[in-house]
Amino acid sequence: MKKIVFKNKLGYALGDLGNGLTFAMSSSFLLAFYTDVLGITAISAGILFLVARIWDAINDPMMGALTDRMFIRRMKKHPNEKTDKFRPFLLRGSFLVVAAAILMFFAPSGFTSFQKLVWAYVTYIAWGMTYTFINIPYGSLAAVMTQDPAERSSLSVARGLGGMVGNLLPAVVIPMFLTQMVGQENKAYLFAMISMGVLAVISYLGCYFTVEENVRHDIKETQEKFSFAASFKVLKNNRPFIAISLASIAMLTGMMIAQTLTLYFFRDVLNALEYMSLSSVIRLLPMLFLSPILSKLVKKFGMQKTVAYSSLLAAIFYGVLMFLPNNIWIYVGVSFIGMTFMIVPHMLIWGMVSDSIDYNQYLSGQRQEGVIYGSYSFVRKLGQAIAGFLGGAGLTLVAYDSTLVKQAASTIMGIKFLSLGMPAIGMLIAFIAFRFIYNLTPEKQKKIIAAINSEAV
Repeated sequence: MKKIVFKNKLGYALGDLGNGLTFAMSSSFLLAFYTDVLGITAISAGILFLVARIWDAINDPMMGALTDRMFIRRMKKHPNEKTDKFRPFLLRGSFLVVAAAILMFFAPSGFTSFQKLVWAYVTYIAWGMTYTFINIPYGSLAAVMTQDPAERSSLSVARGLGGMVGNLLPAVVIPMFLTQMVGQENKAYLFAMISMGVLAVISYLGCYFTVEENVRHDIKETQEKFSFAASFKVLKNNRPFIAISLASIAMLTGMMIAQTLTLYFFRDVLNALEYMSLSSVIRLLPMLFLSPILSKLVKKFGMQKTVAYSSLLAAIFYGVLMFLPNNIWIYVGVSFIGMTFMIVPHMLIWGMVSDSIDYNQYLSGQRQEGVIYGSYSFVRKLGQAIAGFLGGAGLTLVAYDSTLVKQAASTIMGIKFLSLGMPAIGMLIAFIAFRFIYNLTPEKQKKIIAAINSEAV
């Protein structure tokens, strides 16, 4: 099989850079746009996000099945030609998702409050659906680019780096536009989104022209009728998928609760709000440090051991940090080590999804890339939803009082537990899932690849 080269890795990274640009604009700045520019109340915006997130969760596995059906249709139409399954969505979807994102940050004049709310619902849900239209096939690409575990891990790393850059750029660009266009926030947000949109299209097209689908399958391997029952059957029969699903929910819940409470942790626990920017640096440096060596670690120790014991070490360091003094420099030093181990499974998890697709074909004869990736995306959004609820509910449970200059000792301890204890628990659950449920050893993986390749001959 054709080897993955640097061009392919760069192209795959560009795909998630494009994803990150519109996703970060939505997740970081859309609420401010709704309240400050469009004039929508925060509670109305919150309900909108909840409704759209529920629909997204339902929509993801449906989109996964759609990619499989469209592939079958193309293969039947061109039976004697090389047919790509996922690359065409990068070309078709890039302009759709960017157009929807730009409309999402457009403030129509002359609309009533109700009409503005309707506009927000239509444009936000449209962006979510177009994002799913391109993101599900993009994520499934890794499974058909290579079957080599080390190469898949390198693709996961490339994706992580691309997504990181895509998520950072809007945080740099938006303040520049807002500073230069004081009093014209509507234009500032719109022009910023247009600039991010142009870069996103370029990134998607760069991905389209540099990635290659090297794993070929016939119609019989792909054909299926979509139903939620068939989608969730994957969870029942596919142990690797069960493991990565449980681990992802646990990891995302712990990590996102910590991110949500970062301000409270630095201000009320560490009394060091001025050092809060270090939080971003801590998240960035381990990824840069790990990128060149992760694929080598996977090649030497195997995927299962690499992610399992990294998760365990992350749980230990965050657990220890819970009982250390509330000092900014102790936190920076210990959390840097803990974050280094925590980021390993986050970067490699996408390659493990590809492995679970191979395992599904080994068990059933059907690859179902679209359905499996769509189901995994559903699982991730479930983790994000849980984290969002627990973050807000947690502050209430620890009796946080915004009118107090200094919080009660029990409240400070509660915030510390949410910020450090929850990530530790999440990584411990991930270790259990990876170590005792995930069953793809390097030897078994070689056997699976050989079996499914012999069937394809």
